[in-house]
Amino acid sequence: MYKSLLEHTLSLLVVFLLLCSAAVWTGRLLGHDIGPAAMTDSTRQAAFAAPDAEQLARLTLDGQSVKLQPRDSASWMVCAADGNKLGVVLSSAPYARDIEGFAGPTPVFVYVDRTGKVVQTAAADNDETPDFFESAWNGTAPHWQGLTAAEAAALKVDAVSGATYSSMAIVRNVQQTLAAYVEAEGRRTDAPAVGWLRTAAVAMVLLLGVLAAWLGCGRKAVRVTVLLLNVGVTGFWCGQFLSLSLLRGWVANGLDPLLYLPAVLMLAVALLMPWLGRKRHYCNWVCPFGSLQELAARLPLLPKVPCGPKVYKWMRRVRMGVLAVLLLSLWTGVGAFLLDYEPFTAFMLVSASPVVLVLAGTFVVASLFVPNLWCKCCCPVGALLDLSEDDKSIQESPAS
Repeated sequence: MYKSLLEHTLSLLVVFLLLCSAAVWTGRLLGHDIGPAAMTDSTRQAAFAAPDAEQLARLTLDGQSVKLQPRDSASWMVCAADGNKLGVVLSSAPYARDIEGFAGPTPVFVYVDRTGKVVQTAAADNDETPDFFESAWNGTAPHWQGLTAAEAAALKVDAVSGATYSSMAIVRNVQQTLAAYVEAEGRRTDAPAVGWLRTAAVAMVLLLGVLAAWLGCGRKAVRVTVLLLNVGVTGFWCGQFLSLSLLRGWVANGLDPLLYLPAVLMLAVALLMPWLGRKRHYCNWVCPFGSLQELAARLPLLPKVPCGPKVYKWMRRVRMGVLAVLLLSLWTGVGAFLLDYEPFTAFMLVSASPVVLVLAGTFVVASLFVPNLWCKCCCPVGALLDLSEDDKSIQESPAS
């Protein structure tokens, strides 16, 4: 028993270290800057200079009638003469270190008012060609005015013809800065990001899955009910799932358990159930995308491609290879974009990209003939959970 406990603990440690290594290239680990990005507060304040009078004017702020009070190393509270807080000015410098235009970095300032809407943006000092940069700025900056910070962060803005590098750098600076601001503001709330109602719904579905795994796993009606709830409630209604992108983000930026409470509960169940003898519980009883594929496979009158134990064994080897390629690409700092194409985000239909929707749909259709094809051949989360469980038998099992 103690040997098994030690092996399982070491397996979890290995998975955690793999995630740490995948997050290191971002320059952050558990919410702290590391390597060259780790600077003292005084160095940060000097590096991320406040906007000057001309830049304040472009932000529609009068330097004579308002005062900027440092909020942190790269943002400033805008206060009126009477002390009322009008909003916050954000610098993109710490959030877009790796973003460059044609001639180098193109930092920006963003003014967000107290209602959370973007009032105006202004360019900080850069080495871009003035004419090209002005064209890029005029073609991009107006798109964000009047939007909430969350809306602006998610807005797709096209590059400006003739000034592609500069315009795309501006867009990415604004998007990453506002995304960080929205996340930080969300952490100041006293409720999960999806609200208490959806959190309670996810918790109830998780509980039902745990009970079904122990008490009713042999009953088809119980199984189908859990699958439908995973897809309809956890997936489409609540938009909750575990993904490599999410796990890497937690390891890099730190985790606010309350903000991400539904996903934290899912991860807790995924890690705890194997300790209680229920291997691969998350993949079999929780994952909404896995549940959607299994429901597709259960549709009658469609021929199934026969797959024996040897085929499943090779499928799992392919999946481990996919995880290795993803981790290698993250270690080299060139593959972060691949995480944008995990099919789980297809449950968020409004914001999911067309590529993700097509990819997810393809695997669901494929599951009509080869059940749970994504789970068996590609899923990096499933591969990580297999490693964490340290169970050699699962490599041979045809279970989904």
